Amino acid sequence: MITLEQMKESMNAGANVLSEDGAVLGPMGQLYVDDVTGEPSWVTIATHTMGNPESFAPLQGATRAGRDIRLPYPHATVYDSPKMSQDGHLSPEEEQNLLRYYGLMPAKDDDVATDRATGVTTDRAADAAPAPLRSSRTEGDYAMTRSEEQLRVGTEIRETERVRIVKRVVTEDVTMTVQIRREELVVERVPVRDGKPFYDDGEGSFTDAERERLYSAVETAFNGDTTEVVLYEEKPRVEMDVVPIERVRIRREVRTHDETVGGEVRKEVIETERIEL
Repeated sequence: MITLEQMKESMNAGANVLSEDGAVLGPMGQLYVDDVTGEPSWVTIATHTMGNPESFAPLQGATRAGRDIRLPYPHATVYDSPKMSQDGHLSPEEEQNLLRYYGLMPAKDDDVATDRATGVTTDRAADAAPAPLRSSRTEGDYAMTRSEEQLRVGTEIRETERVRIVKRVVTEDVTMTVQIRREELVVERVPVRDGKPFYDDGEGSFTDAERERLYSAVETAFNGDTTEVVLYEEKPRVEMDVVPIERVRIRREVRTHDETVGGEVRKEVIETERIEL
């Protein structure tokens, strides 16, 4: 029988619990001692993933293998054992349920048996001495673990929108005023008197070139002379020039703001109940 001091030594050393063939079942969890004798009676093993209840195994018939604890049960038996609430105490009903599972106590179906030859029903439980109701608690003080939920707030990055720069062509009507020049034909008649031009403001004189053109015209008089004059004017001309107007650039800025979040959390409250005996 492993003593309480040996179990404490193994727990402090971070020992593992082994199956009957020496395979590691998992690290040692909590040690339960008998409420009456104070001797080690049960040990828990983390045989499942984190968050799942640990498996209970009896220390009856267990031995030490170095600092580890070796149980006389195969891996599957411990793995499939009934999962009990780990509130620091095993009730008599819970302990009897575990004892029946490990074969350390007769099953309820075996308490009553019928003799096939005589047809007499025998109550084995009545014949056997009644087993005292025992309970076990975790080693140490009579204590209970109280738990509560705590609100953990963090942040996560998620995409809110996607911005894309796109150029599109729009048209608009533009009206502008431009000054246009044109030539018009003006006929000016100047009378000639005595071979000299006569203007409204008095007599004038011809230049030599004018006098030569005057007498040459006289020589061709009555010959149907024709003179052509070309007139010019300006026309508006519209041309399109592409010129840069502005440059658009986008960039990201990180802005922060305070946001209040809340949630409902649960917590355990330990109360005492008085049981009259």
